[in-house]
Amino acid sequence: MLSPFRFVVAAMGTALLLGGLLTAPASAAGGPRVGAPYVTGSTPHSLTISWPATPGARRYKVSYAKSASKARRTSAPVKVSKKRRTSVRIAGLRRATRYCVTVRAVTRHGTGPRSAAHCHFTMRRAVRWDRPTVSVATFNVCAAALNCRRWRGRERAIVRRILAADADVVAVQESTRRSDDLARLLAPHGYARYSDDPGRDDETLYYRTAKLRMDTRPVTRTSCAQDPYVGGADTSLWEGPRHFDEATGQWYVLRDGGWLTEVELCRPRTKDVAWRGSFDSHTGATAAWASLRLATNNKAYVFVSAHLTHANTPAAVRLRRAETRQLIDKTKKVAHGRTIVFMGDFNSYRGMNDSPRREMARQGWFDAYDRSATYTRPFLSSLNGWDTRARSLRTWGGHIDRIFIRASVGSSAWKIVARTKHRRYVATKASDHNPIRTTLYLP
Repeated sequence: MLSPFRFVVAAMGTALLLGGLLTAPASAAGGPRVGAPYVTGSTPHSLTISWPATPGARRYKVSYAKSASKARRTSAPVKVSKKRRTSVRIAGLRRATRYCVTVRAVTRHGTGPRSAAHCHFTMRRAVRWDRPTVSVATFNVCAAALNCRRWRGRERAIVRRILAADADVVAVQESTRRSDDLARLLAPHGYARYSDDPGRDDETLYYRTAKLRMDTRPVTRTSCAQDPYVGGADTSLWEGPRHFDEATGQWYVLRDGGWLTEVELCRPRTKDVAWRGSFDSHTGATAAWASLRLATNNKAYVFVSAHLTHANTPAAVRLRRAETRQLIDKTKKVAHGRTIVFMGDFNSYRGMNDSPRREMARQGWFDAYDRSATYTRPFLSSLNGWDTRARSLRTWGGHIDRIFIRASVGSSAWKIVARTKHRRYVATKASDHNPIRTTLYLP
Protein backbone atom coordinates (compact mmCIF):
# COMPACT_ATOMS: atom_id res chain seq x y z
CA MET A 1 0.00 0.00 0.00
CA LEU A 2 1.24 3.45 -0.87
CA SER A 3 0.16 6.70 0.71
CA PRO A 4 -1.36 9.08 -1.86
CA PHE A 5 1.55 11.49 -1.74
CA ARG A 6 4.23 8.82 -1.85
CA PHE A 7 2.50 7.17 -4.75
CA VAL A 8 1.94 10.24 -6.88
CA VAL A 9 5.23 11.93 -6.09
CA ALA A 10 7.80 9.37 -4.98
CA ALA A 11 6.53 6.12 -6.44
CA MET A 12 5.45 7.54 -9.76
CA GLY A 13 8.11 10.17 -10.25
CA THR A 14 7.71 13.60 -11.74
CA ALA A 15 4.68 15.05 -13.47
CA LEU A 16 6.56 14.72 -16.74
CA LEU A 17 6.87 10.97 -16.23
CA LEU A 18 3.22 10.62 -15.35
CA GLY A 19 2.00 12.74 -18.21
CA GLY A 20 0.15 15.00 -15.78
CA LEU A 21 -3.38 15.09 -14.49
CA LEU A 22 -6.42 14.81 -16.66
CA THR A 23 -7.52 18.43 -16.28
CA ALA A 24 -8.17 21.21 -18.75
CA PRO A 25 -5.80 24.21 -18.72
CA ALA A 26 -6.84 27.79 -19.34
CA SER A 27 -8.46 28.83 -22.61
CA ALA A 28 -6.37 29.56 -25.67
CA ALA A 29 -7.06 31.87 -28.60
CA GLY A 30 -9.14 29.31 -30.52
CA GLY A 31 -11.08 28.16 -27.47
CA PRO A 32 -10.47 26.04 -24.38
CA ARG A 33 -8.32 22.94 -24.36
CA VAL A 34 -10.23 19.67 -24.22
CA GLY A 35 -9.70 17.39 -21.23
CA ALA A 36 -7.60 14.33 -22.00
CA PRO A 37 -9.42 11.68 -24.06
CA TYR A 38 -9.82 8.02 -23.16
CA VAL A 39 -10.91 4.78 -24.84
CA THR A 40 -14.39 3.35 -24.22
CA GLY A 41 -14.38 0.63 -26.87
CA SER A 42 -11.93 -1.52 -28.79
CA THR A 43 -11.86 -4.15 -31.52
CA PRO A 44 -8.91 -5.55 -33.48
CA HIS A 45 -9.38 -2.81 -36.07
CA SER A 46 -11.03 0.12 -34.28
CA LEU A 47 -11.00 2.28 -31.15
CA THR A 48 -13.88 4.30 -29.71
CA ILE A 49 -12.57 7.53 -28.20
CA SER A 50 -14.42 9.74 -25.69
CA TRP A 51 -13.52 12.96 -23.87
CA PRO A 52 -15.07 15.54 -21.51
CA ALA A 53 -17.43 18.06 -23.10
CA THR A 54 -15.93 21.51 -23.70
CA PRO A 55 -18.08 24.67 -23.31
CA GLY A 56 -18.78 26.33 -26.65
CA ALA A 57 -17.60 23.42 -28.78
CA ARG A 58 -19.50 22.91 -32.04
CA ARG A 59 -17.57 19.81 -32.99
CA TYR A 60 -14.27 18.11 -32.22
CA LYS A 61 -11.26 17.05 -34.27
CA VAL A 62 -9.55 13.85 -33.16
CA SER A 63 -6.00 13.29 -34.44
CA TYR A 64 -4.53 9.80 -34.19
CA ALA A 65 -1.19 8.14 -34.86
CA LYS A 66 1.03 5.34 -33.57
CA SER A 67 2.85 7.56 -31.08
CA ALA A 68 1.98 10.51 -28.86
CA SER A 69 4.39 12.82 -30.67
CA LYS A 70 2.92 12.00 -34.09
CA ALA A 71 -0.63 12.47 -32.78
CA ARG A 72 0.32 16.07 -31.98
CA ARG A 73 1.38 16.82 -35.55
CA THR A 74 -0.84 18.63 -38.05
CA SER A 75 -0.08 15.84 -40.54
CA ALA A 76 -1.78 13.20 -38.36
CA PRO A 77 -5.04 11.69 -39.68
CA VAL A 78 -8.15 13.41 -38.29
CA LYS A 79 -11.59 12.11 -37.40
CA VAL A 80 -14.27 14.80 -36.91
CA SER A 81 -17.12 14.26 -34.47
CA LYS A 82 -20.75 14.62 -35.43
CA LYS A 83 -21.66 18.05 -34.15
CA ARG A 84 -21.25 18.24 -30.37
CA ARG A 85 -20.87 14.52 -29.76
CA THR A 86 -17.98 13.76 -27.41
CA SER A 87 -17.15 10.38 -28.91
CA VAL A 88 -15.88 9.02 -32.22
CA ARG A 89 -15.07 5.57 -33.56
CA ILE A 90 -11.83 5.34 -35.50
CA ALA A 91 -11.83 2.35 -37.86
CA GLY A 92 -9.32 0.83 -40.26
CA LEU A 93 -6.64 0.33 -37.61
CA ARG A 94 -4.11 -2.48 -37.29
CA ARG A 95 -4.65 -5.19 -34.70
CA ALA A 96 -2.56 -5.30 -31.50
CA THR A 97 -1.12 -1.88 -32.29
CA ARG A 98 -0.65 1.16 -30.09
CA TYR A 99 -2.50 4.29 -31.18
CA CYS A 100 -2.36 7.69 -29.53
CA VAL A 101 -4.99 10.41 -29.89
CA THR A 102 -5.37 14.12 -29.23
CA VAL A 103 -8.59 16.14 -29.39
CA ARG A 104 -9.26 19.78 -30.35
CA ALA A 105 -12.51 21.65 -29.86
CA VAL A 106 -13.88 23.73 -32.73
CA THR A 107 -15.75 26.81 -31.48
CA ARG A 108 -16.97 30.00 -33.15
CA HIS A 109 -13.54 31.42 -32.39
CA GLY A 110 -11.75 28.67 -34.31
CA THR A 111 -9.94 25.46 -33.41
CA GLY A 112 -8.53 25.27 -29.90
CA PRO A 113 -5.28 23.70 -28.72
CA ARG A 114 -4.73 19.98 -28.58
CA SER A 115 -5.61 17.95 -25.54
CA ALA A 116 -3.07 15.81 -23.81
CA ALA A 117 -2.35 12.61 -25.69
CA HIS A 118 -3.89 9.31 -24.66
CA CYS A 119 -2.59 5.96 -25.90
CA HIS A 120 -4.21 2.55 -26.13
CA PHE A 121 -3.85 -0.73 -27.99
CA THR A 122 -6.28 -2.27 -30.42
CA MET A 123 -7.28 -5.81 -29.49
CA ARG A 124 -5.21 -8.72 -30.71
CA ARG A 125 -8.31 -10.80 -31.35
CA ALA A 126 -12.04 -10.26 -31.09
CA VAL A 127 -13.94 -11.49 -28.05
CA ARG A 128 -15.59 -14.89 -28.49
CA TRP A 129 -19.04 -13.92 -27.24
CA ASP A 130 -20.28 -17.54 -27.27
CA ARG A 131 -17.88 -18.63 -24.53
CA PRO A 132 -18.71 -19.16 -20.84
CA THR A 133 -18.30 -16.02 -18.76
CA VAL A 134 -17.17 -15.12 -15.27
CA SER A 135 -17.01 -11.58 -13.93
CA VAL A 136 -14.04 -10.74 -11.72
CA ALA A 137 -12.95 -7.79 -9.59
CA THR A 138 -9.88 -6.79 -7.62
CA PHE A 139 -9.97 -4.43 -4.64
CA ASN A 140 -7.33 -3.32 -2.12
CA VAL A 141 -9.41 -2.56 0.99
CA CYS A 142 -6.57 -1.07 3.10
CA ALA A 143 -7.40 -2.83 6.35
CA ALA A 144 -4.07 -2.64 8.15
CA ALA A 145 -1.50 -0.33 6.51
CA LEU A 146 -0.33 2.77 8.37
CA ASN A 147 -2.31 5.16 6.17
CA CYS A 148 -5.56 3.17 6.39
CA ARG A 149 -8.56 4.84 7.97
CA ARG A 150 -10.71 3.37 10.73
CA TRP A 151 -12.26 0.09 9.56
CA ARG A 152 -15.60 0.41 11.35
CA GLY A 153 -16.37 3.57 9.47
CA ARG A 154 -15.67 1.94 6.11
CA GLU A 155 -16.59 -1.74 6.17
CA ARG A 156 -20.12 -1.31 4.85
CA ALA A 157 -18.90 1.10 2.18
CA ILE A 158 -16.40 -1.58 1.14
CA VAL A 159 -19.21 -4.11 0.86
CA ARG A 160 -21.26 -1.65 -1.19
CA ARG A 161 -18.34 -1.23 -3.61
CA ILE A 162 -17.97 -4.99 -3.92
CA LEU A 163 -21.68 -5.40 -4.61
CA ALA A 164 -21.56 -2.52 -7.11
CA ALA A 165 -18.79 -4.38 -8.96
CA ASP A 166 -21.29 -7.22 -9.45
CA ALA A 167 -18.48 -9.76 -9.86
CA ASP A 168 -18.59 -13.53 -9.53
CA VAL A 169 -15.05 -13.65 -8.11
CA VAL A 170 -13.61 -10.84 -5.98
CA ALA A 171 -9.88 -10.72 -5.22
CA VAL A 172 -9.21 -8.66 -2.09
CA GLN A 173 -5.85 -7.34 -0.93
CA GLU A 174 -4.89 -6.03 2.51
CA SER A 175 -7.83 -7.74 4.17
CA THR A 176 -5.57 -8.43 7.16
CA ARG A 177 -7.64 -9.63 10.15
CA ARG A 178 -10.81 -8.40 8.43
CA SER A 179 -11.66 -11.23 6.04
CA ASP A 180 -14.08 -12.66 8.63
CA ASP A 181 -15.92 -9.33 8.75
CA LEU A 182 -16.22 -9.23 4.97
CA ALA A 183 -17.27 -12.88 4.79
CA ARG A 184 -20.06 -12.24 7.30
CA LEU A 185 -21.33 -9.16 5.43
CA LEU A 186 -21.07 -10.73 1.97
CA ALA A 187 -22.66 -14.08 2.87
CA PRO A 188 -26.27 -12.77 2.65
CA HIS A 189 -25.46 -11.69 -0.91
CA GLY A 190 -24.41 -15.16 -2.00
CA TYR A 191 -20.63 -14.98 -1.53
CA ALA A 192 -18.35 -17.49 0.16
CA ARG A 193 -14.76 -16.97 1.22
CA TYR A 194 -12.09 -19.13 -0.39
CA SER A 195 -10.52 -20.11 2.91
CA ASP A 196 -11.52 -20.71 6.50
CA ASP A 197 -8.06 -19.77 7.77
CA PRO A 198 -8.34 -16.28 9.32
CA GLY A 199 -4.68 -16.37 10.32
CA ARG A 200 -3.49 -15.99 6.71
CA ASP A 201 -5.84 -13.45 5.25
CA ASP A 202 -3.73 -10.58 3.88
CA GLU A 203 -5.18 -11.57 0.50
CA THR A 204 -8.49 -13.37 0.10
CA LEU A 205 -10.94 -14.47 -2.58
CA TYR A 206 -14.72 -14.34 -2.41
CA TYR A 207 -16.93 -16.09 -4.95
CA ARG A 208 -20.62 -16.43 -5.78
CA THR A 209 -21.78 -19.87 -4.80
CA ALA A 210 -24.56 -19.74 -7.41
CA LYS A 211 -21.93 -19.41 -10.16
CA LEU A 212 -18.91 -21.32 -8.84
CA ARG A 213 -17.94 -23.93 -6.29
CA MET A 214 -14.63 -24.75 -4.67
CA ASP A 215 -12.69 -27.33 -6.62
CA THR A 216 -11.32 -30.33 -4.75
CA ARG A 217 -8.49 -32.79 -5.25
CA PRO A 218 -7.87 -36.21 -3.73
CA VAL A 219 -5.08 -36.25 -1.16
CA THR A 220 -3.67 -39.49 0.21
CA ARG A 221 -1.95 -39.45 3.57
CA THR A 222 -1.12 -42.09 6.14
CA SER A 223 -3.31 -41.58 9.17
CA CYS A 224 -4.39 -43.57 12.17
CA ALA A 225 -7.99 -44.00 13.29
CA GLN A 226 -10.38 -46.46 14.90
CA ASP A 227 -12.13 -48.19 12.02
CA PRO A 228 -15.81 -49.15 12.15
CA TYR A 229 -16.66 -52.83 11.90
CA VAL A 230 -17.49 -53.80 8.29
CA GLY A 231 -17.61 -57.59 8.55
CA GLY A 232 -20.57 -59.87 8.05
CA ALA A 233 -21.29 -60.76 11.67
CA ASP A 234 -24.56 -59.79 13.34
CA THR A 235 -23.24 -57.22 15.82
CA SER A 236 -26.60 -57.08 17.60
CA LEU A 237 -25.56 -60.35 19.24
CA TRP A 238 -22.31 -58.89 20.56
CA GLU A 239 -22.08 -57.89 24.18
CA GLY A 240 -20.21 -54.78 25.20
CA PRO A 241 -18.14 -53.06 26.11
CA ARG A 242 -15.57 -55.23 24.22
CA HIS A 243 -15.87 -58.03 21.71
CA PHE A 244 -13.27 -60.10 19.87
CA ASP A 245 -14.14 -60.91 16.25
CA GLU A 246 -12.65 -64.17 15.04
CA ALA A 247 -13.03 -63.30 11.35
CA THR A 248 -11.04 -60.08 11.46
CA GLY A 249 -8.83 -60.94 14.40
CA GLN A 250 -9.58 -57.60 16.04
CA TRP A 251 -10.95 -56.43 19.36
CA TYR A 252 -13.86 -54.00 18.98
CA VAL A 253 -15.35 -51.56 21.48
CA LEU A 254 -18.92 -50.30 21.60
CA ARG A 255 -19.08 -46.54 21.22
CA ASP A 256 -22.08 -44.32 20.39
CA GLY A 257 -24.09 -47.31 19.23
CA GLY A 258 -21.40 -48.62 16.85
CA TRP A 259 -18.44 -50.99 17.04
CA LEU A 260 -14.95 -49.57 16.43
CA THR A 261 -11.55 -51.23 16.50
CA GLU A 262 -10.10 -51.01 19.98
CA VAL A 263 -6.77 -49.77 18.64
CA GLU A 264 -6.17 -47.20 15.93
CA LEU A 265 -5.22 -48.69 12.56
CA CYS A 266 -2.69 -46.76 10.47
CA ARG A 267 -2.97 -46.89 6.68
CA PRO A 268 -2.96 -44.57 3.63
CA ARG A 269 -6.30 -42.79 3.46
CA THR A 270 -7.62 -40.66 0.59
CA LYS A 271 -10.01 -37.76 0.95
CA ASP A 272 -11.03 -34.76 -1.15
CA VAL A 273 -9.66 -31.42 0.06
CA ALA A 274 -10.29 -27.87 -1.12
CA TRP A 275 -7.93 -26.90 -3.94
CA ARG A 276 -6.64 -23.59 -2.65
CA GLY A 277 -3.71 -22.08 -0.82
CA SER A 278 -1.44 -19.09 -0.40
CA PHE A 279 2.06 -17.96 -1.32
CA ASP A 280 4.56 -15.96 0.68
CA SER A 281 7.80 -14.27 -0.29
CA HIS A 282 10.72 -13.21 1.87
CA THR A 283 10.35 -9.78 0.23
CA GLY A 284 6.84 -9.30 1.63
CA ALA A 285 4.81 -10.07 -1.48
CA THR A 286 1.81 -12.29 -0.74
CA ALA A 287 -0.93 -14.06 -2.68
CA ALA A 288 -3.94 -16.31 -2.19
CA TRP A 289 -5.22 -18.69 -4.85
CA ALA A 290 -8.16 -21.00 -5.38
CA SER A 291 -9.31 -23.40 -8.06
CA LEU A 292 -13.00 -22.70 -8.64
CA ARG A 293 -15.31 -24.78 -10.81
CA LEU A 294 -17.75 -22.92 -13.04
CA ALA A 295 -21.33 -24.19 -12.85
CA THR A 296 -22.11 -23.55 -16.53
CA ASN A 297 -19.45 -25.87 -17.97
CA ASN A 298 -18.14 -27.73 -14.88
CA LYS A 299 -14.61 -26.60 -15.76
CA ALA A 300 -12.11 -25.42 -13.14
CA TYR A 301 -10.07 -22.21 -13.34
CA VAL A 302 -7.46 -20.83 -10.95
CA PHE A 303 -7.95 -17.32 -9.56
CA VAL A 304 -5.17 -15.46 -7.75
CA SER A 305 -5.25 -12.41 -5.45
CA ALA A 306 -1.73 -10.93 -5.27
CA HIS A 307 0.01 -7.96 -3.68
CA LEU A 308 3.53 -6.96 -4.74
CA THR A 309 6.14 -4.73 -3.12
CA HIS A 310 5.77 -0.96 -3.51
CA ALA A 311 8.39 1.79 -4.05
CA ASN A 312 9.88 3.29 -7.20
CA THR A 313 13.56 2.63 -6.76
CA PRO A 314 15.50 0.62 -9.36
CA ALA A 315 15.85 -2.12 -6.75
CA ALA A 316 12.06 -2.23 -6.22
CA VAL A 317 11.47 -2.46 -9.97
CA ARG A 318 13.78 -5.47 -10.16
CA LEU A 319 12.16 -6.92 -7.05
CA ARG A 320 8.66 -6.72 -8.54
CA ARG A 321 9.92 -8.52 -11.63
CA ALA A 322 11.30 -11.30 -9.44
CA GLU A 323 8.09 -11.43 -7.39
CA THR A 324 6.01 -11.67 -10.56
CA ARG A 325 8.19 -14.48 -11.85
CA GLN A 326 7.84 -16.34 -8.55
CA LEU A 327 4.08 -15.76 -8.53
CA ILE A 328 3.72 -17.24 -12.01
CA ASP A 329 5.99 -20.20 -11.32
CA LYS A 330 4.28 -21.11 -8.04
CA THR A 331 0.79 -20.77 -9.50
CA LYS A 332 1.60 -22.88 -12.55
CA LYS A 333 2.76 -25.68 -10.27
CA VAL A 334 -0.55 -25.82 -8.39
CA ALA A 335 -2.79 -25.09 -11.40
CA HIS A 336 -2.02 -28.38 -13.19
CA GLY A 337 -2.84 -26.90 -16.61
CA ARG A 338 -5.91 -24.93 -15.56
CA THR A 339 -6.44 -21.44 -17.00
CA ILE A 340 -5.06 -18.88 -14.51
CA VAL A 341 -6.39 -15.37 -13.85
CA PHE A 342 -4.03 -13.11 -11.89
CA MET A 343 -5.61 -10.20 -10.00
CA GLY A 344 -4.33 -7.76 -7.43
CA ASP A 345 -2.34 -4.69 -6.46
CA PHE A 346 0.85 -4.87 -8.52
CA ASN A 347 2.08 -1.40 -7.47
CA SER A 348 3.09 -0.69 -11.06
CA TYR A 349 1.41 0.70 -14.14
CA ARG A 350 2.21 1.21 -17.81
CA GLY A 351 4.13 4.44 -18.07
CA MET A 352 6.64 3.77 -15.32
CA ASN A 353 9.17 0.94 -15.10
CA ASP A 354 6.39 -1.62 -15.41
CA SER A 355 8.30 -4.81 -14.66
CA PRO A 356 5.24 -6.90 -13.59
CA ARG A 357 3.50 -6.29 -16.93
CA ARG A 358 6.66 -7.03 -18.89
CA GLU A 359 7.25 -10.29 -17.01
CA MET A 360 3.59 -11.30 -17.32
CA ALA A 361 3.65 -10.64 -21.07
CA ARG A 362 6.90 -12.56 -21.47
CA GLN A 363 5.18 -15.60 -20.00
CA GLY A 364 1.90 -15.18 -21.84
CA TRP A 365 -0.38 -13.11 -19.58
CA PHE A 366 -1.71 -9.68 -20.56
CA ASP A 367 -3.39 -6.79 -18.77
CA ALA A 368 -7.15 -6.95 -19.37
CA TYR A 369 -7.10 -3.12 -19.52
CA ASP A 370 -5.20 -3.41 -22.80
CA ARG A 371 -7.49 -6.10 -24.22
CA SER A 372 -11.06 -5.27 -23.26
CA ALA A 373 -13.87 -4.63 -25.73
CA THR A 374 -15.61 -1.94 -23.65
CA TYR A 375 -14.72 0.37 -20.75
CA THR A 376 -16.45 2.43 -18.08
CA ARG A 377 -14.62 5.28 -16.31
CA PRO A 378 -11.15 4.19 -17.48
CA PHE A 379 -9.95 7.77 -17.01
CA LEU A 380 -10.03 7.32 -13.22
CA SER A 381 -6.90 5.92 -11.61
CA SER A 382 -7.43 2.77 -9.58
CA LEU A 383 -5.65 4.61 -6.74
CA ASN A 384 -7.63 7.47 -5.23
CA GLY A 385 -5.28 8.13 -2.29
CA TRP A 386 -8.21 9.21 -0.06
CA ASP A 387 -8.50 12.35 -2.21
CA THR A 388 -11.99 13.79 -2.66
CA ARG A 389 -11.06 14.95 -6.15
CA ALA A 390 -11.36 12.22 -8.76
CA ARG A 391 -7.87 12.61 -10.12
CA SER A 392 -6.83 10.81 -13.26
CA LEU A 393 -3.53 10.03 -14.92
CA ARG A 394 -3.48 10.56 -18.65
CA THR A 395 -1.62 8.71 -21.44
CA TRP A 396 -1.99 5.18 -20.02
CA GLY A 397 -4.58 5.44 -17.25
CA GLY A 398 -2.40 4.87 -14.19
CA HIS A 399 -3.93 1.62 -12.90
CA ILE A 400 -1.78 -0.21 -10.35
CA ASP A 401 -4.61 -2.65 -9.62
CA ARG A 402 -4.76 -5.11 -12.49
CA ILE A 403 -6.21 -8.26 -13.95
CA PHE A 404 -3.89 -10.38 -16.10
CA ILE A 405 -5.31 -12.93 -18.54
CA ARG A 406 -4.12 -15.35 -21.19
CA ALA A 407 -4.45 -14.42 -24.86
CA SER A 408 -7.14 -17.12 -25.14
CA VAL A 409 -9.35 -15.26 -22.62
CA GLY A 410 -11.59 -12.42 -23.79
CA SER A 411 -12.53 -9.34 -21.75
CA SER A 412 -15.36 -6.84 -21.83
CA ALA A 413 -17.04 -4.35 -19.50
CA TRP A 414 -13.74 -3.30 -17.87
CA LYS A 415 -14.71 -0.76 -15.24
CA ILE A 416 -13.46 1.43 -12.41
CA VAL A 417 -16.07 1.06 -9.65
CA ALA A 418 -16.50 4.43 -7.94
CA ARG A 419 -19.15 6.99 -7.08
CA THR A 420 -18.33 10.41 -8.50
CA LYS A 421 -20.08 13.65 -9.31
CA HIS A 422 -18.46 16.46 -11.28
CA ARG A 423 -15.11 14.68 -11.02
CA ARG A 424 -15.32 14.43 -7.23
CA TYR A 425 -15.84 11.32 -5.12
CA VAL A 426 -19.10 11.21 -3.20
CA ALA A 427 -20.32 9.15 -0.22
CA THR A 428 -18.09 7.33 2.27
CA LYS A 429 -14.62 6.55 0.95
CA ALA A 430 -14.32 2.79 1.09
CA SER A 431 -10.55 2.63 0.55
CA ASP A 432 -7.63 4.50 -0.97
CA HIS A 433 -8.08 2.21 -3.99
CA ASN A 434 -10.99 1.88 -6.40
CA PRO A 435 -12.15 -1.62 -7.38
CA ILE A 436 -11.52 -2.76 -10.95
CA ARG A 437 -13.85 -5.28 -12.55
CA THR A 438 -14.27 -6.93 -15.92
CA THR A 439 -16.16 -9.81 -17.51
CA LEU A 440 -14.00 -12.64 -18.84
CA TYR A 441 -14.85 -15.00 -21.70
CA LEU A 442 -13.16 -18.26 -20.83
CA PRO A 443 -11.81 -21.08 -23.00
